[in-house]
Amino acid sequence: MTALVLGMLRSRLGRALTVALLTALATVAAVAAPVYVDRTDRRIVDTAVAQADVGERNILVSGTVESGSDGTMPNTFERLGTGWLDAPGYTSVFSAQFAVQPAAVPVADPEQLSRVVYREGLCDHVVVVAGRCLMGTGDAVLGVSAAERLHLKPGDAVELTGSMFDSTNNRYLAAGPPTPVTVVGIVRASDGTEPYWGSGGALTDAGGPAFAVDRRTLATFARPAELQSFDAYPLPGAISVAHLGALREWVDEADSRRNSGARLTTDLSGLLDRIDAARADVRRTVPFAVAPVLVLAWAVIILAVAAATRARRYEHGIVALRGVARPGRWWLATGETLLPMLLGALAGFTAIGGWTTPGALPYAAVAVLGALLAGLAVGIRTVSGPVVSLLRRVDVRSGRWGARVAVFAAVAAAVAAFQVSGGLAPACVFLFFGLTAAVASPFLAARLGRLALRRGRLTGALAGLWLARRPSSARLLAVLVVALSSLAFAAAATTTAEQRRNAQADQEMGAATVLSVGAPSRRALLDAVHAADPAGRYAMAVVPFPGALAVDAPRLTFGSGLAALLHPADLGAPTTVKGTALSLDITVTHLDRTDDAFSAVVSPLDGRPNATVEFGAVLPGRHTYTAAIPCSEGCRLAQLAFRLAPYAGAALELTLHNAPTLTWQVPDGATATAQGGDVAMKLPPGPGAGTGVLRPDDGPAVLPVVSTGPLPPDGLLTVFDRQRPVPAKLVGTVSSLPRLGSTGSLVDLSYADRLSIDSTAEGAQVWLSADAPQSVTDAIATNGVTIDARRTVADARAALAGEGSALGLRFYLVAGVLAVVLAAAALLSGTVEGSSNDLRSLRTQGLAARRARTVEPVASVLLVLFAGLVAIPATAAAWAAAAPPELRGMPPLGPPALALAGGLVLLAVVAVLTSVRRGDRGARP
Repeated sequence: MTALVLGMLRSRLGRALTVALLTALATVAAVAAPVYVDRTDRRIVDTAVAQADVGERNILVSGTVESGSDGTMPNTFERLGTGWLDAPGYTSVFSAQFAVQPAAVPVADPEQLSRVVYREGLCDHVVVVAGRCLMGTGDAVLGVSAAERLHLKPGDAVELTGSMFDSTNNRYLAAGPPTPVTVVGIVRASDGTEPYWGSGGALTDAGGPAFAVDRRTLATFARPAELQSFDAYPLPGAISVAHLGALREWVDEADSRRNSGARLTTDLSGLLDRIDAARADVRRTVPFAVAPVLVLAWAVIILAVAAATRARRYEHGIVALRGVARPGRWWLATGETLLPMLLGALAGFTAIGGWTTPGALPYAAVAVLGALLAGLAVGIRTVSGPVVSLLRRVDVRSGRWGARVAVFAAVAAAVAAFQVSGGLAPACVFLFFGLTAAVASPFLAARLGRLALRRGRLTGALAGLWLARRPSSARLLAVLVVALSSLAFAAAATTTAEQRRNAQADQEMGAATVLSVGAPSRRALLDAVHAADPAGRYAMAVVPFPGALAVDAPRLTFGSGLAALLHPADLGAPTTVKGTALSLDITVTHLDRTDDAFSAVVSPLDGRPNATVEFGAVLPGRHTYTAAIPCSEGCRLAQLAFRLAPYAGAALELTLHNAPTLTWQVPDGATATAQGGDVAMKLPPGPGAGTGVLRPDDGPAVLPVVSTGPLPPDGLLTVFDRQRPVPAKLVGTVSSLPRLGSTGSLVDLSYADRLSIDSTAEGAQVWLSADAPQSVTDAIATNGVTIDARRTVADARAALAGEGSALGLRFYLVAGVLAVVLAAAALLSGTVEGSSNDLRSLRTQGLAARRARTVEPVASVLLVLFAGLVAIPATAAAWAAAAPPELRGMPPLGPPALALAGGLVLLAVVAVLTSVRRGDRGARP
């Protein structure tokens, strides 16, 4: 029997190859799920790593090392620290730093401190702006902002000394003899975003301007202690799917490596958690999406095997007539299809890369086992009928039972669609409509045929009757409906999700490009942006604070008229002071307490951070109060603050004789009256945060606010000074704001800066328009602002598209395309079945050859078009019943309509080409 089966395969090699190709396609469709998951895992990891901040990728080990009795620094930390950083695929950079002060200033304030910094391999990662990089002992280089802040240039020599904090006097004292260094170069980072710079950033001035030196120069300083650290960062490919397990194990053990002498800091576990969550999202979606594809793959195999077996019914009838036993007949009926199926499954599994894809084998096993069982069942059932039926080439029919089973399955599918949660619900809806259409199609086709016959349209009549009397047509219709509905639903879901992700990205970004920057102060940020873009067309400075954004409102393009509401008038000329000391001539005419004191806040015009200077206790009578100020280049006087009693009592009364300005903004209950060149002030005490605070009247008294909701009842808004809210006024209400969404507020950055004494620009950004030239970005970087990161709307959209839920949903589209391809294969499987006998019989009875050639193409096109019509309500019902909650609502109609039309065109072309080939055979008498 086996030799006979092999002979049958050789004689009908075309049919065997067709079955093998269809099985290969079915295997590819089934294994597409694990292949997609594997490729998606890699993309998830690559995207997560690219979008992670430095703290999530890098590992920092740091510790304070105290000098030994001989003044040298022990190397214990450096020697042991590298052993901590054995994470697979990581390399590290050693650095050390300590505070210094000018040798000429034995007692220093915090504003007078600088740092001496050593970072391994520094010159390989910077660009020299002026001078050269480090070469010998005594050399030092400065960043651009540090050089501007210290007013140093290449060739300048300075003497520095190590500094230590004196907690008794709240001052910094010299910790050793002076050490001379020469500034040999001004540098900037060649790429401030590269992992070499670690979590501290590139050439940052946080903690004071930094003199970068080599190791030999570092050793020449006497210092009581220094901060040493190792910044470990991943090499390319270190964080990958293959290494996730090892990295997770290392992170779990990292906690045990912390001690009092060294701290290990990393957010790598958070990055790994996000990766794991995204991968889990994909795995929750893909199996549901592949389920209907797998069922369709089985259906294609069943149709192909049934067609091939029915084509040989007469041969099996002859075999049965000659008395061959049933087992032998079954082997002859199934062997010719099972062997090609096994070879096709092997070829398909190899072609799609199943051998190298984790988890692919179970999917392939399910697909192939189901196909083999289906092939066995169909083959055995086909040849098990009466010999007379086989010789007459008549199908084994199930009568009304087949229709009853189909109706029952359709009802079960409809019930499941409303009870099953998750990705199976759409498939249940498609199955309901497909089975319902399969049950109704013979009756509709017969009615269409009779109607066409009464109207004298013979081709239509023959096509309708041809569809009505063939059970395979109804089964094929169910396959087509499920395939087309799957594609249309997938197109609607993926398009809707993409539109909502894009809108979310636009909302979250606020601008086409967002630069995360570091600036010494908000004033320095504004000055740098204005210098880079004087016309205000391309760039806008932004500084966030909790629940709100401070923006350079005159450059705001969001919302009609919001700029005028937030910045109704230009700020007045600032009240300036200049020099290294500020002296105030004050006569106190009434003093109720002896512990009242006052201070001033000055804002350097060159963009350096604000400085608070103390004048000490207020004394009765006339006195001159003097305090050192860092204002050799000029400062804006931000405020005078008198510390008064927090309870009710007599007011402090004084006269300011040499007032920097005659007009002041005073707190509630206080007065400031100009009397010639003097200002008489009366300041009552009280518990409020602004009690005793006077500001020159060169800025807004109230901060305008545009918000999505009401302001606090007291009308005060916490902007940059967390300890002292500022008076605010709601000037506009909107439903949503860029970056903030439906909850938040906008204020003008320059107004808020005038009202605040804290000048830090924490979290500062620069928003760029889509057409901003690169020269604007370059100019910002050359004006004392460091660019730490750059992110575009395209990056934000890609980030959202790379999330696990989005990638999992996208497989629905892949599954929809595979479903249509399988449906086309189901149409092609008809080539195995010779359907020309009926037409030949009609040709002998006088049917014209031209008409005989058009019967089956017309029938096939009608079948495809009917499937398309049924797919429309099937898709709509599936969307209404089973669309994911985040996608509810009317989807865009264009993409699903286009996808459905494309699927119909493909299937119609395949149907016509296949049926024309058979029709040519049937047209021959």
